[in-house]
Amino acid sequence: MSAHQRALRDAGLLHGPGPRGHYGSWLANAERRGVAPDVVLDIARRHRLAPDSFAVLEDMAVVTDPDGKSFFLIPPGTSGADARRAVWLTYLLNAGTGYAKAGRGGCTDFPETPYAVSEAQRIIDRQRANRWSYRVIARTGVSLVATPNGILMGVGGGLFSRRGGTTWGDVFLLNIGPGADPAARLRDVVESGVAWYQGGDGRPYPGRLDLDRLLHHEERHCRQWAALGPLRMSAGYLAAEARARMFGGANRFECDAGLGDGGYR
Repeated sequence: MSAHQRALRDAGLLHGPGPRGHYGSWLANAERRGVAPDVVLDIARRHRLAPDSFAVLEDMAVVTDPDGKSFFLIPPGTSGADARRAVWLTYLLNAGTGYAKAGRGGCTDFPETPYAVSEAQRIIDRQRANRWSYRVIARTGVSLVATPNGILMGVGGGLFSRRGGTTWGDVFLLNIGPGADPAARLRDVVESGVAWYQGGDGRPYPGRLDLDRLLHHEERHCRQWAALGPLRMSAGYLAAEARARMFGGANRFECDAGLGDGGYR
């Protein structure tokens, strides 16, 4: 029996045979990534996690990246509430984002935020502030995947897509076409472990930027949306972009999210 299981059993939070399914994967990931048993215990106690707490993920296909992290494809017709729950559980289950080791020589713009009960709560709070984006995306038909960073990633884009793509609330839309099979395109991106871009001929291609770095960058944009709200964020970003183009320099929102992590340098 692992130390994580023992801590949960001693606290009366786990009973019966050894945990299986996604709950078992959560504990195995925590042990593999060196997460302390006390951290797992704090998260389970605060959020009342039990073996059936991961049920919303059961009908979702799993896509694995080169580092073994799990991404979950959101089935068409999934409600905004279930998508939101799946996103949070995907963060929990992976017990880490892999950001600290992303890129060449682990060179990233920020130190990695430790996996902790406070970070799990921060994601919940950010999701609550950006809940409008889950309601909107549920009606669009965009193919989506829940990521270890606690955000959604989908295929699509728009007039204001730049570099890797564009984030709206808690949803990061890749700047590539969905192709004939959008879910397969998302699989390709996740399994490659790098950011993808759209070529001049309209064909998507894998780049060199580590996907873990890009997702960290986009999650910081999600925080900006949560802090400012959709109206102020949209207006503020466009104003900052216009200023950067007029006077030179970088968009302050991109600086805050990490220029290197976003592929801007």
